[in-house]
Amino acid sequence: MSNTVLSDHGVSPVVGVMLMLVVTIIIAAVVSAFAGGLSQSTGKAPQLSIGAEAHNGSYILIDFKGGDPINSGAITVRTFIPMGLFKDMSNKVDLANATYLPDGTAVGVSDGYGGWTWKTLQTGDKIRINWTDAFAPGWIPGSFSAPSTGEPVNIEIYDSASGKMIVTTQTNVLP
Repeated sequence: MSNTVLSDHGVSPVVGVMLMLVVTIIIAAVVSAFAGGLSQSTGKAPQLSIGAEAHNGSYILIDFKGGDPINSGAITVRTFIPMGLFKDMSNKVDLANATYLPDGTAVGVSDGYGGWTWKTLQTGDKIRINWTDAFAPGWIPGSFSAPSTGEPVNIEIYDSASGKMIVTTQTNVLP
């Protein structure tokens, strides 16, 4: 009979300790989720499909072939030269000087007080970027660190807020 009494008293503390461990683990997981940012909702990254043409010494044409409409002020466009004399050169494009081809106006317009109005780019739109805005100035005044005719250039579009790449395409420089 005394064995029964001991086993009844022995089970209760073990179950109690196990329950306390389970509750502690659950609380730790909840605190960790909040502290780690898992509870934050993140917006879906925009999806884009683009084509590009690079015309040596003149301009780069970006054709928005599909995907989500995107505010041009929310993206960063970069050129990257994967081979040739200027291999691994990258340059951030100044979109304020780009032309929105559906109507020939500027992609970004300053309000004169530090604010900008940016075009929303969507399927079927094209923008034209001046060669001088697409590539970094070269060693010789008036020259640019740009690929030559027939060489490839990557056109990369990034989300300005996160810095993550949205889309990239490669084209060869046309004469």
